[in-house]
Amino acid sequence: MGSKRKRAAKEAGQNDTQPSQKRTKNAPEQTNSSTKTKAKALDKSPFSEHPTVQDRKRELELYELLGSEDVSERITAADAIISGLLGGDAVPEPVLVRHLDKRLFRGLASGRNASRLGFSLVLTEILGQLFGDKDLASEKYPGLAFDKVLSILVEKTQAGGNIPGQEERDRYFGQLFGVECFVRSGILFADKRRWLAVLDLLLSLATKKSWLKSQCGYVIVQAISEMKKKLVEKTLEKLAEQGFAKTPEGVGIWIAALDRFPDMTVPAQPWKNPLAPASLQALPPVLKDSGREPAEQQGAKPKQGAWSAQLHFVWDLILAHFAKLAKEEQREAAVEFKVFWKRIVDEGFFSKTSSDNQKFSGFMIFQKLLEGTASFPEMVTALFSQNFVGCLMNQAAREDRYLHRAALKALKGIETTVEKHPEILPTVLKQLLSEHGAYNFDQRTNTKTVNKILQQTTPATVKAVVKLLKLKDPSKSGLDEEKYYQALGFYLSRLASAPPESDVEDSSKSVPGTAMKLLTELAYSNDSVPMNTKEALRVKCTAAFSKLARRPEDFGDLCGAILSIDAEKGEEDDETAWAAMLHAYERLRELLDPAKETECNRAQRQALALLHAVGILQFHNRDPDAMELFDELEECYNKLSGEEGVSEFLVEILLAMVSRPSSLMRQVSQQVFEAFTPLMSAEALSLLTDPLETDESEKGQQALFSTEDEDMADADAGSDDGSDEEELDSDVEIVDLEDAGSEAPEDSDEEFDDEDKDETEAKDKDQEALDALDNALAEVLNSHRLDKDADAESSDDGSDMSDSDMMEVDAKLVEIFKQRVKTTSKKKEKKEAKDTVVNFKHRILDLLAIFVKKEAAVLNPLAFDTLLPLLQLIRTTTAKPLVNKACETIHNFSKSLKKARSSHVENDDIEAEQLTELLKEIHHEASKDPSHAFAKAVSTSSLAVASVLCANKETREGVFELYAQTQLKWFEGTVKIQQAFFSDWLQWCQSHASAARTTATAAAAEEEVDDK
Repeated sequence: MGSKRKRAAKEAGQNDTQPSQKRTKNAPEQTNSSTKTKAKALDKSPFSEHPTVQDRKRELELYELLGSEDVSERITAADAIISGLLGGDAVPEPVLVRHLDKRLFRGLASGRNASRLGFSLVLTEILGQLFGDKDLASEKYPGLAFDKVLSILVEKTQAGGNIPGQEERDRYFGQLFGVECFVRSGILFADKRRWLAVLDLLLSLATKKSWLKSQCGYVIVQAISEMKKKLVEKTLEKLAEQGFAKTPEGVGIWIAALDRFPDMTVPAQPWKNPLAPASLQALPPVLKDSGREPAEQQGAKPKQGAWSAQLHFVWDLILAHFAKLAKEEQREAAVEFKVFWKRIVDEGFFSKTSSDNQKFSGFMIFQKLLEGTASFPEMVTALFSQNFVGCLMNQAAREDRYLHRAALKALKGIETTVEKHPEILPTVLKQLLSEHGAYNFDQRTNTKTVNKILQQTTPATVKAVVKLLKLKDPSKSGLDEEKYYQALGFYLSRLASAPPESDVEDSSKSVPGTAMKLLTELAYSNDSVPMNTKEALRVKCTAAFSKLARRPEDFGDLCGAILSIDAEKGEEDDETAWAAMLHAYERLRELLDPAKETECNRAQRQALALLHAVGILQFHNRDPDAMELFDELEECYNKLSGEEGVSEFLVEILLAMVSRPSSLMRQVSQQVFEAFTPLMSAEALSLLTDPLETDESEKGQQALFSTEDEDMADADAGSDDGSDEEELDSDVEIVDLEDAGSEAPEDSDEEFDDEDKDETEAKDKDQEALDALDNALAEVLNSHRLDKDADAESSDDGSDMSDSDMMEVDAKLVEIFKQRVKTTSKKKEKKEAKDTVVNFKHRILDLLAIFVKKEAAVLNPLAFDTLLPLLQLIRTTTAKPLVNKACETIHNFSKSLKKARSSHVENDDIEAEQLTELLKEIHHEASKDPSHAFAKAVSTSSLAVASVLCANKETREGVFELYAQTQLKWFEGTVKIQQAFFSDWLQWCQSHASAARTTATAAAAEEEVDDK
């Protein structure tokens, strides 16, 4: 009845005949009336036999509320009406007849608001009391026999005569709702004559209008759930006589009856059980058009396109039948369901002769049954039949296909179902990649279905999923060997990026760990993989390694995947290099030995193991820097136990890694550095901050990098998002330097006025170079530009150039363009050099941000040593993204420091004298740049150091004196400092003073309480 109500509601809106202006005019009065109704309880007194004006107003108000769209109002009004009619001693028979005749049954034919729902509610209750347990009809209302009441319904909802189409529909729907009231009241089945009378009315109504047929059938299904077996048998017999059995509605009724009474006697014709194997031959024609809107007249040909977008209720009953059967005997249910699906749906809705409308219904049937049978894998397997999968792939492949959107919706249904029931992933994946599907399903359908459902792989299903992906015989995939391994590598790389399970410790059961091992085995150890395909797989492997390096919980999976590489030494491999790689393997295994780990060194050992894994991966990728990395890692490994000098070696290794345009190197370096921040020494920190002072030019590039590194490609200059990288199976970072870093402060543009001037001057120089080129060409060719016709002299002397003149001109042109190319190349080299240095500084700032965040929170004295280099970088750089990132790092330093102070963290290693000197240097630095961005950063740095010094009464006075001296110099004009530098200090003092007063007041109050 759901669809009936939707249609009724729709028609209710269409049938609202009240003038909108009048309704708007009376709206305030209606609102006030409704408010008063809610404020006081409705009158439940009995209705009068001779109503006065007030009585009629009361009835009007109650029935108006009964048709309200507000559920609570309808229920309240229904309660008042039922109490007024049947409450207490009940009203006289004429009163009840009047309300049934003039109000309730007539109201069912009204399309106003929710009248049908409200009036049905009252009628159901009244019918139940009249002919149910109370049996008021025989005791108090002898004139209201069952046939009499049923005749009132028919009379008041009769659609006869010449009436408008909308009114006719309203009356038919009213009659249908009235019949449903009789069914729901539960009064029909004690006396079979009552039900048979109502059944006749339903069958008659079903023949009046075709669009009522399914609704009438659904009412019969509802009634069957209340009947006894004999009455159900009589009902089926009558339906068979009327020819109602071989319809979608009849199939639904038969299924509902047999599910309720499996041993009942069923008419021999047209079938005893429509879902039995013997009936399946006759069933397809009946169900095949279950989605079609029947013709208006018997025997009329259906109109083209008259197709319902809503599935017939018979499919809900079919689903419920097989689900019930599967709970009792799953294997037997799966066999029956497979036969049903193949014969009815696959060969009926998806055959070559099926219409597009039938295929559209088939896609909806698939979605409903897939969701309903998700708990039964064998039944899910049956859904992916040959014709269906072929049609699905064909329609999804191209947008111009008629059922393209329906196919995509079916694929979306697959994704949603697997997401809700991840345990069926292997079942669904097998059907998509093999059987009737295709191993490259996503490529064939131009979708990401397999890609998305692979993300639902769990430790419980990963083994089965991998078995489906990795075929013993690649030829069974239907692809050539190279394409098969490419597809397999793509699937494994997606599995490697699946969300990890937090409660899984064994990497053999971990989804990323299992996928990474297989991917590395394909890329490095499998001899059957073609070499050109291996190269592509190694790129995917490195990219997957880079993604996993962002998640510390995947550390074990990464190292386990590297240890699983079983590559053999080739003839071209150097003996020394191979021996170094084997030593790295041994150190990696030793670092992963849990017996040698302690609580203190666990993080460092794991970080160093990760570096070894990266080095081994580089070696197998034929990276020339791998040998140098092995040597440095060996020395770092030897120093790890003593913890002296290890940080210096580590910083040098990490700086070499971050200088490369590799996402993997960037992620690994940050993970490793985070583990070693507690071991950082002043020398190691100096190695990290010194490059920030380098000029952003060719000279700076030469100072930072050796000649071997001069071919380093441009890379990402500070974008921390990483979302674009995940869409690429590449390890190279590609992000515009101008977009790197965080948002620039609104007032920081002044800092880059000089840079803008430099750009303007560069443009002027470019224009001068172009003018010089034009002049040189004009002199050689004896010509001029078109815009200089007025100033030029005639160059036509009436003679042609000789061959020697032509050769001379040609030589001069070659020389001119050579000089032009040299000039352009030089500019490009300068830009690349600047970008390289700026990119390197970005990577250093990433490491410093990690160091500041962790160490400032524990008041590590070395964290304060980062402030001056950061301020000097803000002041000297010409790259705005660098300024943004450095300012953000200083801001994070201040936040971590506040967090440490609020947690009462103390560190005895902090020396007040050193912090005082640092504060003086910061104040001296403040006068070197008047820009707003720099002033904000230097003020934040100064307050951070001052807050630590002011916590000690012995050093507090020195801080105030230093601020006073700086302010005096500013007042006298000897230094230029932004006003905010001093206003920030005063605000900090004010907030500290307020906090101190609050603390003192609280302490005094406590003392006073103690004294009392």
